Amino acid sequence: MSLIRNPRFFFSLLKRVSQAPLETQTKPLNSRCHATAIAGEKLSLKTRIENQRKAQAAMLDYFYITRGLQFLVAESMSKNAPLFNANLLEKLDCDTPHDDPDIALSITRFLRFHPINEFEPFFESLGLKPSEYSHLLPSDKMFLNEDAFLLENYNTFWIYGVGLKQMGKIFKEARVVFGYERGVLASKIKAFEDLGLSKSFVSRIIVCSPSVLVGDMNVEVAKALEILRTIGVGVDWVDENLSEEDEDESYDWRSMHRVLSLLRDLFLNDSELCELIKKRPRLVFEDSGEWTLFLAGFLTKLGSSKSELSSFFLKFPGIEVKKCVLNLRHCFLFLKKINMECDEMGKVFRSHSSWLGACSLKKPRTLLDRLNVGTKRLCQVIQENPEVMKKWTMGLKVQPLPPTGEEETSRLMKTQFLINLGYEENSEEMERAVKKFRGRGSELQQRFDFLVSLGLNDKDVRNMVNAFPQILCQASDLLEAKVNYIVNELGYPFSIFVAFPSCLVFTLQRMKLRLGMIPFMEGRVKAISSLLGCSDQHFVSHYVNRHPDGPKHWEDLKKQILYE
Repeated sequence: MSLIRNPRFFFSLLKRVSQAPLETQTKPLNSRCHATAIAGEKLSLKTRIENQRKAQAAMLDYFYITRGLQFLVAESMSKNAPLFNANLLEKLDCDTPHDDPDIALSITRFLRFHPINEFEPFFESLGLKPSEYSHLLPSDKMFLNEDAFLLENYNTFWIYGVGLKQMGKIFKEARVVFGYERGVLASKIKAFEDLGLSKSFVSRIIVCSPSVLVGDMNVEVAKALEILRTIGVGVDWVDENLSEEDEDESYDWRSMHRVLSLLRDLFLNDSELCELIKKRPRLVFEDSGEWTLFLAGFLTKLGSSKSELSSFFLKFPGIEVKKCVLNLRHCFLFLKKINMECDEMGKVFRSHSSWLGACSLKKPRTLLDRLNVGTKRLCQVIQENPEVMKKWTMGLKVQPLPPTGEEETSRLMKTQFLINLGYEENSEEMERAVKKFRGRGSELQQRFDFLVSLGLNDKDVRNMVNAFPQILCQASDLLEAKVNYIVNELGYPFSIFVAFPSCLVFTLQRMKLRLGMIPFMEGRVKAISSLLGCSDQHFVSHYVNRHPDGPKHWEDLKKQILYE
């Protein structure tokens, strides 16, 4: 019967009925249930508001009269804890509808026999959500009067002009403050006033940086403000730039003191530094100056001097410091990706960081394709004129770079080299070969001559590279290392390269790992083409696992090659 008396039951019942098939809806309902449901459906917004007002009045009476809490606390808990009040109403098993005048009496009767955890409405009145305060509920207390220090410090904040939601933020970030013994919190606040700060400014600092009330953080505040005062920046300017908009963010005055000390060290002229800070307050206040410190460290590692850093900050773009850092980092990775030397990268950043920080460059692969150049040419173009990168930012259309005389000469040399190999000029085979034989024409000829110098005749080398063009796509020193390993260390004749030219295509690491297992193959050694060409799974199962010590030697070889 208790469900029938509860109008919420009928609201849910009506919803299910409205969504049911027509034949189901036409079935007769119990006349009493139907009448009560209709009555509940007609509850107006005005009635619900009136019910909430009655519930709040009942809660205020309970907290203030019955529990003896201070009127300020009791009123706040009754008016600013709607979720708690709603949950309480759901627990009531009233004999009358909730719009009955006796709803306040029903709440009073319920609370008389069902004590509540007063910390729940208290925390909610501070603006905390249940998910934020559930783990903060004391396990050994239910009544606020049991925690005298909590209420004492609550009153101290209230008297000082700190609002309820601001107190909630302080509780989340510096909970220990509400556990201070009598007079401790007031003395910490007074320490700020002793610095000559106004009451409103101290209140603002506390709300924006709750941690200043913990430990000796007030010393860091004093140091930071002293630097600002010395260079001509007043407290009023600081007050204007402290932000309370983001409740999850707070200022770290130790970090702000560090960044101010850094800037003071970079700028010998106080008026110049004062102008910079007023023009770019983000340098100090964005994430408490953490991004500015990171930015200075990044440029210092790239070789920037103090004068170059001060020049950079004077030209700092009007964007977020974090955005500037991310843009510079992307530019650094871009230059690293195209294999620019570290010294050259340092030169670019030391002279052009101010505008590079405001640009979002395209990805290296995209840019190489659009410009139709290789990494070497791209490095050269940037080194000659770094400002050309302004044309390669996100959102701009990139035009291919014009061909150079050097590229044309290289193409002619490559074409002549392929003609010497037997390709017909201007044929489709020639065009395909130009793409297969990567590298400059002079480099291809140099690598070809190196293979001939090993004792192979010209015709054999020509046949080798025609079959596997990748052979000449490697540097001469790498080719030499592979030949020395197979001929000098393993004792194979040079003719092995004629019979099996693709062996020079495999990596030197693969050669050493596979061919290093020959002593454990017990006469099952096949041609090195089989050993190098098979899959890893096939090699392990057919050549490694068949010897008792094979797996151990295999792992030892991998470790040895890894650390070479």
